[in-house]
Amino acid sequence: MSFGAGDARKRPGFMDSVRAALVPAALPPDDGKPLVRPTAVMIASVLALLAGAIFAFLGAASIVSLDSQVDTAVSQYNKAVDDCRANYGGINGAASAPAGAGTDATNAAQNCNGLTPLTEDMISSYRTSNIVFGSIFVVLGLIAAAGGWFLRSGNRWARFAVIGVVIINVIFSVMLGASNILILGASLMLIVAVMLCFIGKGGVFFTRVKARRAG
Repeated sequence: MSFGAGDARKRPGFMDSVRAALVPAALPPDDGKPLVRPTAVMIASVLALLAGAIFAFLGAASIVSLDSQVDTAVSQYNKAVDDCRANYGGINGAASAPAGAGTDATNAAQNCNGLTPLTEDMISSYRTSNIVFGSIFVVLGLIAAAGGWFLRSGNRWARFAVIGVVIINVIFSVMLGASNILILGASLMLIVAVMLCFIGKGGVFFTRVKARRAG
């Protein structure tokens, strides 16, 4: 029994369509005319600029509001310590759940045993880490914005700069949990920008710019 006819009628799967979309378009002959920047590259540039502005704003806002963040964190920590002492007898190994307590109370007591008295060193470390992360996001924003600006000229390093920002942000999100709706939105903008610069007319534009500069 032959399945040739059935195979011929079989529609391409989702991954086949994705692979086809990612195949670079054939580079047409160079007519020597001035290169026209495609709409896809302009959209990618705008998306990268917006994403960079969001990253820089979030980083700067985090640094500017540092004192307020520290006060809130200290207040919440001290409240947790007070609750542990009132409900479970203490912190740092001194807490215990009442006899016959359920799972929630037992887990809460274990969490209390992981708390230690708040010190100035702990507060200083918290401030330093927030300054570092805020500064990193400002730098990422500036890099993304610079990459977005130079995408318009077909600079290859601009594409890789945007890719680098995406990778670093993914690492932060996965390993450190440094993510919120604005960060996710900015990351999505950068991912779309990268795709627009590698496939279709955007990919052809960058390839043509590279070829002319190499020639």
